[in-house]
Amino acid sequence: MKVSIITVCKNAENAIEKTILSVITQSCFAENVEYLIIDGASTDKTTEIIKQYADKYPIKWISEPDSGIYNAMNKALKMASGEIIYFLNAGDRLFDEKTIELVLNEFEKNDPDFLYTDILTCNINSLPEAKIKKFNHADKYFLFRDCICHQASFFKKNVIEKFGGFNEGFKLAADYEMLLKIMADKNLKKAYLPITAAYYDVTGISSTSEDIVKKERAVIQKHFYSSFEAFAYSSWLYQFVRRRLRKMGFKIYG
Repeated sequence: MKVSIITVCKNAENAIEKTILSVITQSCFAENVEYLIIDGASTDKTTEIIKQYADKYPIKWISEPDSGIYNAMNKALKMASGEIIYFLNAGDRLFDEKTIELVLNEFEKNDPDFLYTDILTCNINSLPEAKIKKFNHADKYFLFRDCICHQASFFKKNVIEKFGGFNEGFKLAADYEMLLKIMADKNLKKAYLPITAAYYDVTGISSTSEDIVKKERAVIQKHFYSSFEAFAYSSWLYQFVRRRLRKMGFKIYG
């Protein structure tokens, strides 16, 4: 079984090398990893750094203009030959050299369509201050208020293809829409793996463009949540009751 790790980037000369190093040092890199880098016609030294490693390691890469993040991600999907897809942006990095090996073991053992893990959020230059973000209690309520980021998400390629790839009409929330489509499909097998998969750089565009993300998610949520659910999930009273029930020992997610 092979996983296609995809890095989408543009003008990432200060971040791309750390990401590449975290991939090529995976214990199963030679046998089970296909690495694709999709560069959006960088004008800094990003492509020089990529070429430096591509000359030594089996890295597939292109550098050309695109119409946005999801256009680049969809390009990568067409290039990818792995059964499993994983997106790791420039600035993000895999947690340690065993990460992909552990993920592949879970796919081979239980064959999920969608596998999600935990991550560490951090500033690219401040790893000691990294904080763990857990997704073990993800449910419909949790996904209304939050998202399983793609640094914690491993997809069967045919699942993404089933939904026609990522919606390029969104600038920053098409991965959120894809997540809700997958979680709403009762025919797809989802699984949580209790490992930390990656360091997620919170200085990336999605984290620093919260207004756009919020507006796009609101549009997406109208297709997945009823008016009553949206009202309830936004209510402080609903949140208060959930917290109280959790303290009382009830298994309350989110």
